[in-house]
Amino acid sequence: MRKYWIVALIVVVIAVAGVGFYEYQDRQKLAAASDPNSAPGATVQIPLYDDDHALGSKDAPITMIEYASLTCPHCAHFHNDILPQIKANYIDTGKVRLVFRSYPLDQPALKAAELTECVSPVTYFPMVSLLFKEQGDWAHGDKPLDALAKIAAGAGIDQTKFQACLDDKTISERIISRAQEGQDKFGVESTPTFFVNGRKIQGAVPYEDFEKVFKELQP
Repeated sequence: MRKYWIVALIVVVIAVAGVGFYEYQDRQKLAAASDPNSAPGATVQIPLYDDDHALGSKDAPITMIEYASLTCPHCAHFHNDILPQIKANYIDTGKVRLVFRSYPLDQPALKAAELTECVSPVTYFPMVSLLFKEQGDWAHGDKPLDALAKIAAGAGIDQTKFQACLDDKTISERIISRAQEGQDKFGVESTPTFFVNGRKIQGAVPYEDFEKVFKELQP
């Protein structure tokens, strides 16, 4: 699991978008680096938002917030191999609610995150799941945007709508802002990072580790 700074991505995005450096500097104020929540046993109070993407009941006693990059292999491992067990045993049974927040590590991850925001709410998580399952086919090739366009077409998003989605700066700015908040306020440094009722877990740890935490937090 490698550490990346979201600031690096923002600099790239801003450069591509042609936004002036000083305007960017005033708007972003991205802090550098240490984890403010690194004390053993520390819990973090993380707000939930109306535009969060979530699986599970709002009444679930446990909320698990995930920060993940769609190009991150460890995140793909979690979604492909671990999440199905959590979903069957805890999310579908009303015990856990999963909130997914994109934390893009690179430009392809940002573009993929933008694509997920352009599908209907009911197909958001199926699209996220598809992107993780097919990560090896689109994320690390020479033309990730072309590969994403094919995935979008398969979901009924034609090239015109796909390009309009990628060109919509409000979408990219919202994704980056939420990722920036994760880094600055909650100490997210790498992906995947989870907060289970505020308890921080880094990395795609085994299912049994999640289950242990869930059992400790169950009322």
